[in-house]
Amino acid sequence: MLEASTKFKRLRYSLCILAGFLLLALAFFIVNRSVLYITFRAEAQQNADRLTRELTIQHQLVTRTQRKGLHSQPETPLGLRGTKDQTIPWPERLHENAQLIDANAASMIADDLANRFPVNWLICVDKHGRILSVFPEEMPKYQAEQLLQQNTHPDTWNRSVQTGEITFASQFSYFGWGTPDFTAIVPHKIDGEVLYTFILSAEPKVTRQTVLNAVAVATAGGFLVVLIAGASVAALLWRNLKERWQTTKTIRFLAHNDPLTHLPNRALFHEQLTNTLRKASITAADIYVIAVDVDKFKEINDTHGHAAGDVFLQVIADRLRLVFDTHLVARLSGDEFAVMVEDVTSDHEVTLLVERLMSAIKPPCHIEGKNLDISLSLGIAKATDAAWRTSRLLHCADMALYRTKTTGRSGFTWYEPSMDEDLQRRKILEAEMRKALKEDGFSVQYQAQVSLSDKKLKGFEALLRWNHPDRGWISPDVFIPLAEDTGLIEQLGEYVLRKACADAASWADPTLKVAVNFSPSQFKTGEIEQKIDSALRAAQLSPDRLEIEITENLLIKNTQSVVSSLTRIRQMGVSVAMDDFGTGYSSLSYLSKFPFDKIKIDRTFIRNLGTDAHTDAIVASIIGLGRSLDVLITAEGVENESQRQILRAAGCDLVQGFLFGRPRVVDPRHPFEGVDCLQNRPEKPAEDRSERVTS
Repeated sequence: MLEASTKFKRLRYSLCILAGFLLLALAFFIVNRSVLYITFRAEAQQNADRLTRELTIQHQLVTRTQRKGLHSQPETPLGLRGTKDQTIPWPERLHENAQLIDANAASMIADDLANRFPVNWLICVDKHGRILSVFPEEMPKYQAEQLLQQNTHPDTWNRSVQTGEITFASQFSYFGWGTPDFTAIVPHKIDGEVLYTFILSAEPKVTRQTVLNAVAVATAGGFLVVLIAGASVAALLWRNLKERWQTTKTIRFLAHNDPLTHLPNRALFHEQLTNTLRKASITAADIYVIAVDVDKFKEINDTHGHAAGDVFLQVIADRLRLVFDTHLVARLSGDEFAVMVEDVTSDHEVTLLVERLMSAIKPPCHIEGKNLDISLSLGIAKATDAAWRTSRLLHCADMALYRTKTTGRSGFTWYEPSMDEDLQRRKILEAEMRKALKEDGFSVQYQAQVSLSDKKLKGFEALLRWNHPDRGWISPDVFIPLAEDTGLIEQLGEYVLRKACADAASWADPTLKVAVNFSPSQFKTGEIEQKIDSALRAAQLSPDRLEIEITENLLIKNTQSVVSSLTRIRQMGVSVAMDDFGTGYSSLSYLSKFPFDKIKIDRTFIRNLGTDAHTDAIVASIIGLGRSLDVLITAEGVENESQRQILRAAGCDLVQGFLFGRPRVVDPRHPFEGVDCLQNRPEKPAEDRSERVTS
């Protein structure tokens, strides 16, 4: 298909070139014909002027004479057709016309003109078209008529008679051959009235000067035509070639560069790195690759829009160029960059460059009136010998980058061989998580929440658990972060939500509530309200029995949109709790932005409760704040009686921890089983109660 298209283009170009040559040849031909026309037309004009002067000199030959009935004769066309005297012999008719004009006038005038140019024939007619005199004298009738019919168009003759001006008739054609012939129609006036018309045909008198003039004019005209045609073709070709050149340049640029930042793309970076490693294997030089990832870039896109995200990436690209000005900087994908560092003598120089970059990104990026902080995670890998390949070096830099992201972001990490084993374990664990999710390998357990005021069970918190068939129970601290990194947290979160709602609907006590933790990733889709409503409807669970728990991190990432979602969820009848309160920096400010139904004190405070006075004061302050805001307070991680008594004395509402029950699967018929609560304690016999009352 491509080959056929190429052949068609070549044929089209060949035809265009051939057509161009044909047009040039035609232009030359037309120019030459035009020059011939102008030259011979000018000579015909000169001959007509000479005839006019001769008529003035020979005025007595063409003086009008009186004839009876002259003006009563009908007008007839040229060529004598329709005249009444066609039966009169030709010599007699000419003799008859002598009464109007001398029959020898045409011959005598032609003889005088012949001294200056060769006269082919000359015919004199009156205003009615009758022939009065001819030259040569022996011209027969049919010839005179034929000459008039072939060389004199009636319209041309009538125009000359009516206007009294000299006109010319010609059978000239721009696309014909031969020299042009002109027939001059010269009217003669007597007393201001056109009575006679002389029709003259003369052989062109082509002189050397005429030829030179014609050649000069034709050459100049042809050159001008060629110049204009050449300029036009050159302009068209330049336009076409310029567009093709610009298109080719653009395609070549897009093939090797990123259109947004104008940095080299992955393909060019890979090619340059391969060539550099090949040279380094000969020179024994060290080559470094720095993998750069923009932290939380998706949140910038979601919050401020893709246009702001594009500007944000351009700013980062400019700062990378500023720091690594002599090194290759490339954009590999959406928020991933890479730097190839060469011609350095030590690892310390690379570390200094990276530290300079971290300093360069400290000033925020100002976009659309907002200051956006820049955070980059970096991974550094070093090729030390000829055994390193491009893919291997990039892979090692990516592993170092991943270590940076998992240990807090906004920093850099050097590659270490042990990272290969960690990455392999993570890949295996990720694959097993996906398999467990498909095969229902996860389970949900519940930890009781007990009221300190009446010791009654108020509800449960749903906790995700994974019992691996080979490894046994895997801690949530291991697989939850991995699920967040791989995007599986959304599926796991929805699984826990639906499972918790279904289980709660089956519990024998309809007053028990169930609390479900929500990850920030679950709020990114913007469909959290619909998912909660769908889970409640599917389980036929009352909304007031569901409680969702969020952390401060969720509000930090996108406060306005999250608050809007939480408001809609609360309007559904679902209660909202802030989990891990006190561990962040802005917990108090978020209490003023959204009316939470519950605050959960983090277990880190409860652990030191009763042993550290500062901790006791902080916990008492949180409980007092909750009571002031009319918000329920729940303490997590209560494991001993001392902690319970301190919390009860401080006015804490609910407690949760191993002291009251470990996470377990709840029996729908006996939800209080395994929980240290009032409902689970056996009542004493009636007689014991009566004796105690009597006594």
